[in-house]
Amino acid sequence: MSSKPLISFDEIAEESPFFLDTEIPPDWTTVFENENPLALDIGFGNGKFLIEMAAREPDFNFVGIDFYHKGIRKVITRINKLQIRNIRIVYGDAKEKIPLLFLDNSLERIYINFPDPWPKKRHYKRRIIKPPFVDLVTSKLIPGGEVQIATDNEPYALEILEFFEAHEPLKNKIGKGVFRGDRGDLPKSKYENNFINAGDKIYYLDFIKGS
Repeated sequence: MSSKPLISFDEIAEESPFFLDTEIPPDWTTVFENENPLALDIGFGNGKFLIEMAAREPDFNFVGIDFYHKGIRKVITRINKLQIRNIRIVYGDAKEKIPLLFLDNSLERIYINFPDPWPKKRHYKRRIIKPPFVDLVTSKLIPGGEVQIATDNEPYALEILEFFEAHEPLKNKIGKGVFRGDRGDLPKSKYENNFINAGDKIYYLDFIKGS
């Protein structure tokens, strides 16, 4: 017997309560029907990290942004099945969606797991993490809010470290010029497990916004 096909992207946009499509800044208290703090997952991929985080931290509200249709369909299908109420999924480019979705000083956490490193030099301009993007995410964090990043690409990790450490409101929680060794018991994304199983080194960055 064949498995039930995934619902279409249009059906998700029209029918799923966990999919958010808006052109105006949402009132998150109304969206989630509570005043719990907000966490953002940028580029959630297959959603493993996002779903596990939301399930283990029901007192946080999680928003995931991605632009991969098939991945969004799979994540929405799984959220619908599990009925995890503290997740909302947004389709689109994070650079464009973040200014629309979030007021300044509104996010308590931001996660960026394994952003595409675009390793060829001619593609560097496509990397999402650049100084203007660091400015953007910093402005959306509350004082004391954190941004956590993971990548397996050393040159990109060093570049990210440089960009974030150059941004004065942010402080490297581990120490200037230092990467975190691991994330303790935080859920691992699909890519993270793949890299760990292959014996690849992962570079973790953990920054906090000062007052």
